[in-house]
Amino acid sequence: MNRLMNYLMLWTALPILVLAQNAVSAADLSAAQSLFYQGDYSACVEMCSQEVKSGIWNDGWSRLLIESHFALGQYQQAKEVYEQVKTKFNNSLTLRMLGAEAYRNCGESAKGNKLLSDIPELVETATYRYSDRENRLALGRYYLSMGEDARRILKSNYDLVLKSDSRYVEAHLAIAELALEKADYQEAAKTLATAAELRPEDPRIHYLLAKAWSSSEGERATGHLAKALELNPRHADSLLMQARNQIDGERYDEAQAVLSSVLETNDKHAIALALQAAIAHLRGNYEDEGKLRKQALATWDLNPKVDHTIGEVLSRHYRFTEGAEYHRRAFQMDPNFQAARFGLAQDLLRLGKDEEGWELVKQVAEKDRYNVEAFNLRTLQDRLNKFTTIEGDEIWIRMDAKEAEIYGRRALRLLEEAKRVLEQKYDFQLKNRVTVEIFPQQSDFAIRTFGLPGGAGFLGVCFGNVITANSPASQGETPSNWESVLWHEFCHSITLQKTSNRMPRWLSEGISVYEELERDASWGQRMNPVYKQMLLGEDFVPLSKLSNAFLSPKSAKHLQFAYFESSLAVRYLVETHGLPLLQRLLIDLGMGVPINTAMGNRYGTSDILDADFKLYVTKLAEGFHPDTDFEAPTRSDDGDEVDWQKMLEQKPNSYLAQRQSVMTLMKSKKWSEAEKAVKRLLDLYPDDAEVGGALELAGLIARESKDVNAEKQYLTKIAQLSSDRLSALSRLIDIFSEEQAWESVATMAQRFIAVQPMASTGHEALIEASRKLDRLQETTEPLRALQQLKPTDPAGIHFQLAQGLTAAGDFTQARVEVLKALEYSPRFRDAQKLLIEIRGQLSDSGK
Repeated sequence: MNRLMNYLMLWTALPILVLAQNAVSAADLSAAQSLFYQGDYSACVEMCSQEVKSGIWNDGWSRLLIESHFALGQYQQAKEVYEQVKTKFNNSLTLRMLGAEAYRNCGESAKGNKLLSDIPELVETATYRYSDRENRLALGRYYLSMGEDARRILKSNYDLVLKSDSRYVEAHLAIAELALEKADYQEAAKTLATAAELRPEDPRIHYLLAKAWSSSEGERATGHLAKALELNPRHADSLLMQARNQIDGERYDEAQAVLSSVLETNDKHAIALALQAAIAHLRGNYEDEGKLRKQALATWDLNPKVDHTIGEVLSRHYRFTEGAEYHRRAFQMDPNFQAARFGLAQDLLRLGKDEEGWELVKQVAEKDRYNVEAFNLRTLQDRLNKFTTIEGDEIWIRMDAKEAEIYGRRALRLLEEAKRVLEQKYDFQLKNRVTVEIFPQQSDFAIRTFGLPGGAGFLGVCFGNVITANSPASQGETPSNWESVLWHEFCHSITLQKTSNRMPRWLSEGISVYEELERDASWGQRMNPVYKQMLLGEDFVPLSKLSNAFLSPKSAKHLQFAYFESSLAVRYLVETHGLPLLQRLLIDLGMGVPINTAMGNRYGTSDILDADFKLYVTKLAEGFHPDTDFEAPTRSDDGDEVDWQKMLEQKPNSYLAQRQSVMTLMKSKKWSEAEKAVKRLLDLYPDDAEVGGALELAGLIARESKDVNAEKQYLTKIAQLSSDRLSALSRLIDIFSEEQAWESVATMAQRFIAVQPMASTGHEALIEASRKLDRLQETTEPLRALQQLKPTDPAGIHFQLAQGLTAAGDFTQARVEVLKALEYSPRFRDAQKLLIEIRGQLSDSGK
């Protein structure tokens, strides 16, 4: 009886003992996992190795040990661990996939591929063995790597796991990684926020959050990246993201330092070596590029991520030809690697190789219905197919059919002028046709340009052979001057093609803004009080670091300042050293000479150049209305209103205080006093053409005072200084029409159309001016525009167009138009007479 009781007590205690051992194991595994999260990979290896050697029945130790070996670049040791435990844990797909990675990185790709290719058969033979949550996630990742439908995997694998346990962090991470791969950033951020609450110590979660926010909220992304590196200063993915950001900002030395820290932990890290190869390419060190690429592929010679990484970096630097070559290599290494296929598609579309590019987009979209960018582009292609194409001399414009009738030919003439002027100026003939795509919807422009909606603030983008632009219809009530945008972007085509896209952003943007002002004094950017303060303050950026100003500007104002300062840099180079030297610099860049070397060879050391440029801009800024005080008032901590009158008494040259005084007088309708005050304001800053500025206020006061001549003078100056002030242009059209100054009406009408061709105002004024000046042939284009703008008198429009065509000698088209006029109004006597005249002309010519 006692013996029986002893046996019963022993058997009763066994489950408790096993549970206790499991609890200890789980606690120890958690401690090991903490070491891994913190980046203490060697300690993690030591701890895990002891457990694996002891034969513990928990594959978590083996997996963590292999991952720690991976982090340290110990691929041979990782392979040995897998071979040691593979039989014991033969039902673990996660372990099998880690084993495949180990074999691949040990130069045994065939073994690794066999481990993976056996997965479908294993699962089909014994589905029940692989139905637990870890295996479901692993199976989903495997099918994704094979290019299977992401939505099906999300539904049948990831969502199913999450429904069974909403607090399972790995499921949230799998969903986030899938969403990021498919550019579904909102979904990624949403699920990662939950993961971060459940496991705040994991740097991988903050790294993924940084990726999720990087395209929309840079500051937020930077915060998460910093948090990831705070948790683990050796976290490779976070360091690589940091290096990529630095490469984008052309801060190559900083990026190299970060990549070196990655390689200190794992000297075989393929992606770190790939990024070093990309930097070598961007610096023109092509021999080093080849060596580093070879080194990156040394462990796994068919790793498609290596060439995809290099191609991705080069494409972000507008090296689309080289990027396409790398993406094609990656795609050939692994046809299931959809990222490379899609990267190649985007490169080809930006090179103007539409047929192959769109076909690849179609393949990606059909294979992967969850790829947001591919879906967006596929949808956009259907709309692009309905666009009209206007063909010129090596320039094609693709745009909405209605808009093409309104201003398409005018846009082509402008671009052909830009081609003649800029080719001659920069001593370069275009190598490839330039295609310009103009979008009436901003979202379509963003998708074509960036792959996703967004990109607010961008008016146009040039890839070299392809230009994308927002049409005035997409910009609301205050559109920008579309002619200046096209001139700016076409200048990019010249300089990018001349340098084979090997130029830093500051130089590319600087030349384009500089050339805007060269073409038209009202285009581009010029000095203003804000820029003066920024140039003389801490916002000034040395010439050698200008490209970085575009990467992470503090605000939209700082981004615009980057464009302005870059244009000053170009003006400085031209005025100080001459245009021929700038032309030779572009030739050097086209030959692959790195920018720092080329600048040093042509202009001297960066220290000397930075100092000289600083003196140049300081002189410009200090010379900008030196006697005027542009400083803004400092408000008290309790938020009291500014006492403008007191400020004006203390600072009589304060522009803001004087402007406030004028506005106060206007509000009180004291026009006589306001007129005197605004003259003082104009003395302080006579070129203020901004909305609410001195010239606009002076014009409003003159109008209230019935002083048309003064109003005309102020508005004319606004038109000379600003390229897109529709209100000023519209008022000038009215004034000049009343004065019957038809040449001036025609000029202002043309300028109005250059801003807003989708309104009838400019076209109607141009028609009237041309008729008054007896230049009927010049009415045809604005009349055709009016036909697209739902005219109230279509018969009259057709008749006037017939008159214009007759004056131009195009009797065949004139007959078509006059017959259309008579269709609307059969008793239109003047139309009937014109038809008889046209028939006579056609009869005389034998037609």
